[in-house]
Amino acid sequence: MAYLTFDEYTGLGFSRITDETVFDQHELAAETQIDITTQFFYNADYAANSLVDDLAGTQWQVFRAKQFKRAVALQCDYFDEVGADTPVGIANQDLSSIEIGRTHVQANSNVNATNFGKTGLATGVVAILAQIGLMSRAVSYR
Repeated sequence: MAYLTFDEYTGLGFSRITDETVFDQHELAAETQIDITTQFFYNADYAANSLVDDLAGTQWQVFRAKQFKRAVALQCDYFDEVGADTPVGIANQDLSSIEIGRTHVQANSNVNATNFGKTGLATGVVAILAQIGLMSRAVSYR
């Protein structure tokens, strides 16, 4: 099950992606990157937490689930804007300079400034995930 449908994406006020096929591609890639970063918090195969259940849960669970969906939508927009949906693809889009003969062109690229480490996640997405407690790392005491 996808974390976010195209209708939910547009319902949240996002409009950058207009083609549902493109959205589906970016959403799947966003799921992968967010799952890795959040240690599969809402992943259906892992089944530790349910996005559907949280949307019908306590006030905090509903808030967390809605913000999670907003983060997925923002990540889809980020992938669309940079023109790639993998960390390697994003790194390859960040061409900082090229030299052909005596001609040297250097771009002032800001992709690294908008990308959290080497994760491929937009810094805004990471900020949302951190605020809802999905970026914390701890050792289990059990």
